[in-house]
Amino acid sequence: MRYFMIYADKRNPQPRFLDWYTQMRPGRSDRQIYEELSRQNHFQIELNRELSFMDLICHPCFMVSKELAALIRIYSPEIQFKYATLFDKENRRSAYYQIPNLPELDCLDAKSEVSKDRSVIMKGILKKEKIQMHSIFRLGGIKGRYLVADLNFVESAYRREVMGMRIEEFMIE
Repeated sequence: MRYFMIYADKRNPQPRFLDWYTQMRPGRSDRQIYEELSRQNHFQIELNRELSFMDLICHPCFMVSKELAALIRIYSPEIQFKYATLFDKENRRSAYYQIPNLPELDCLDAKSEVSKDRSVIMKGILKKEKIQMHSIFRLGGIKGRYLVADLNFVESAYRREVMGMRIEEFMIE
């Protein structure tokens, strides 16, 4: 059983959301954001025209492309989604994303090394018995935005050539 933190590759700039905080109050967790969003959402963004839209956006909330959403549905068919249209007015292009309502599991072991404010994980150790065979989930009990997926999910994503995703392995206790 192997699990990985998944996140957006820093080498691929994320779109800059121009109107996010007019629609969403700052300091909201992903769970709160999901609850406050409507089923269909529209956001104005800025993204250099030479850059492509990646399959994964982690900020200001976790969003995935249609292809990555389809993969999430294969591994976790119970997960609900909301939809977002990102519109780059300056470059006259748009992209469509889905926002999954991932389960949140508080499964970080006490032996993990985390910052004092619990926003950064330096060494992550997951409790095997608390994962309950979830393929992809949000890590609870921590302030940062940590998304975790099992080896099968990660391998499937890479076989589908998901763009802009990085991984880092967690230890299992």
